[in-house]
Amino acid sequence: MKISTGLKGLDKLLGGGLPSNTATLVSGGPGTGKTLISLNFLLAGARKKERCCYVSLSESREELIRACKEIDTLSDIEKHMGKNLAIEHMQLGENITLKRFIEIIASYPKIDRLVIDNVNKLLIFAESSRAYRLNLSELVRHLRKGGCSLILCETKGDEIDSENNEAFECDGVIQLSFLELEERPMRTITIHKLRYSSFEPKIPRELVIDKKGIRLGNVNIV
Repeated sequence: MKISTGLKGLDKLLGGGLPSNTATLVSGGPGTGKTLISLNFLLAGARKKERCCYVSLSESREELIRACKEIDTLSDIEKHMGKNLAIEHMQLGENITLKRFIEIIASYPKIDRLVIDNVNKLLIFAESSRAYRLNLSELVRHLRKGGCSLILCETKGDEIDSENNEAFECDGVIQLSFLELEERPMRTITIHKLRYSSFEPKIPRELVIDKKGIRLGNVNIV
């Protein structure tokens, strides 16, 4: 079964969408569109009455709602809040450790679509890189038990993860980046990995994010 990303062009590239019972890494540098694509993914499910949850370790609920209101196709977010869409803001630290965070996620009722933003905060609060990787593996195993999940990861340069095995652990890797052109920088989206699917790998496509909405452009970068 395939789950729509909420973007027709991306669904087409993925062979119909994301496979159910998988966890996909959405990686990229600051401003590439990770948060907005993920919110769009959740809203696509919420409009179908699916149970959706955004777990933020960074931005507050109010900041995320404000970002959606700047884009026409996401501006109805508050209509779904408290019904079948929830935004949970958690702060890791003394009260919520990495292990406790995973326990909290595991205790959630069945969720059709889940976004975790972002994995870098989990890495910061891990006791060691090894402990982080072990806990990440456990988290991904849990996420695969139901629904479809996105895990966000902020990266540097051309890296597809934080160099701590996120790309290996996850079932899929979608990379967002900027292509520096003479006239203006262009956002791009590239599929590096997607288990249980036939797709065209490592071909960057233009990603457009503007006031009207989010969509794939007409430019293939080869």
